[in-house]
Amino acid sequence: MNMEQYITTNWKEIREKVRAVCKHHNNFDDLLQDLTICLLEKPNFYQMDLLLKGKVQHWFVSSANIQFKSTTSPYYYKYKKFLNKTCELTDYNSPLVQEQEADRVEVVKELISKELNTYNVYTRTLTSEHLLGGKSYSQISREYKINRKYIADIVTPAKQEIIKNVKEQCKQLF
Repeated sequence: MNMEQYITTNWKEIREKVRAVCKHHNNFDDLLQDLTICLLEKPNFYQMDLLLKGKVQHWFVSSANIQFKSTTSPYYYKYKKFLNKTCELTDYNSPLVQEQEADRVEVVKELISKELNTYNVYTRTLTSEHLLGGKSYSQISREYKINRKYIADIVTPAKQEIIKNVKEQCKQLF
């Protein structure tokens, strides 16, 4: 049996293994085709060695793993890098929709600010840093020199209450 016959007879099994390695990526078939061509271009003694040792499927899986995870592989440059630089057409929003979303964000921020005014200054300051400022508990801890656990104990209950109230108000507005 030569390499072409082996690949033909075991194609389904090899395909499923490469698919699993690529985590069902859209272009895993392209990677599989590239690997197949690469293996068939190898010298005959290399192909026969893989066949005799029963390591053909192992070669496909390990090569797919290396190609898929490496940022310097030909697969990355052909497919993954291109996909990372492009965006879906469905992601496009017209300027009107973008403006509406920006208005909604402003309304939500105003609602959060109003809810924050019901808390004491200390809780209001820490919670506004987290909710409106986008800072993590660790960042707030470093900035104000307060224990992170203590910040979490203060901010988390207030945050949950504010989010619940804002969601209710947003249902009425939108």
